[in-house]
Amino acid sequence: MIISTGSLSLDRLLGGGIRTGLVTDIYGPSGTGKSQLCFSLCVNSAKYLKQNEMIMFIDTVGTFRPERVSEIANQQRNNEILDKIIFIRAFSTNDQIKSIKKIYDIKPLLIIIDSATSLFSTEYKGASRHLVLMNHLHELSFAAINFDCAVVITNMVRNFPVVRTITNHGDNNINKVINTTTTTSNSYQQREFMGTSVSIYSHIKLRLQIVNSEKSIIEASLMQPTRRSPVSFKIISRGFSDQIK
Repeated sequence: MIISTGSLSLDRLLGGGIRTGLVTDIYGPSGTGKSQLCFSLCVNSAKYLKQNEMIMFIDTVGTFRPERVSEIANQQRNNEILDKIIFIRAFSTNDQIKSIKKIYDIKPLLIIIDSATSLFSTEYKGASRHLVLMNHLHELSFAAINFDCAVVITNMVRNFPVVRTITNHGDNNINKVINTTTTTSNSYQQREFMGTSVSIYSHIKLRLQIVNSEKSIIEASLMQPTRRSPVSFKIISRGFSDQIK
């Protein structure tokens, strides 16, 4: 099954939309519409729900806005869609990990974790952070495949200094490779936080970037698998619009 994002251009980039049976990783800086996309997916997946089937929304950073879900659905006076969402506010990695156990009883059509790595970044350090996160994502991937549900996770980005390699030609024609880290304002690049670990269990990776903050125009790039050129869409009250002029 394919769930529409609410944007035709974004759906085309994703080959139709968000697919069940897969883990989709959506990452980007703050303000790029990651949570808004999750809200839109809640609304659009509701039409496919069978009797007693639910949506699971795990919020680790306090971003869930039921009024925004209702606004996108144009159902300000109707709680039909909100009644289909099982909302879990995770305050620790233990809360987040334990919530996955509920999947086996609920068997939701759509599982959203917003955001997947935030709590791990504060509670763990070094290799243990990656190991615990990968085990968590492995369980999510297992659930997506075995229950044929769509798993959507969001993730943040961090600024990393650019490491430049300089080859020094010394005596006796021996080349010495020197790595230098520059920290000027133009020498940083944005990368997905814990991106290597997240990529192992993510089937689809979507990067969001701000094109015009005043007009709420966002650019989406499909990073895994690599496909086509980036597309742009606009965040509006009813979700998304492909009319960006």
